[in-house]
Amino acid sequence: MKQLLVEPAQVKKKEKKLVAVTWHDSFIQGEWAEYEVPKPADSLVTTYGLLVAKDRQWLTLAMTYVAGKAPYWGCLWSIPRRNVVSIRVIETVPERPETKREVSREHHY
Repeated sequence: MKQLLVEPAQVKKKEKKLVAVTWHDSFIQGEWAEYEVPKPADSLVTTYGLLVAKDRQWLTLAMTYVAGKAPYWGCLWSIPRRNVVSIRVIETVPERPETKREVSREHHY
C-alpha cells in the first residue's frame, strides 16, 4: 500500500520552508581496509530542500514546487525521522515564483 506523502492541506499553505536537515545516512568504505567501528560523525550529512511533510516516521523534502490549479512537487526525498539530528529553517519561500522585478540585484545571476 503506497502512502500519500503530500496532504492537500500542506500544498495549500501560502509559504513553503527551505530547510537544512542534518541526519545519519548509511555509508560505504569502497577500498580494502581493516575494520574499525564507524563513528557517528562518519554518517552525518546535511540535505537542503523545501519541507513537504513531516510526521513521526518520515521527513520529506522536495527540490522543486510548482504552484497552480494542480500543484506538484519535484524530486521528493524522504528521510526516516529516527535518523534526523536537526532541522533548521533557512527561510520561507513564497507560494508563487518571484517575478524578474522582485529578484534583488544580489540574487541576479
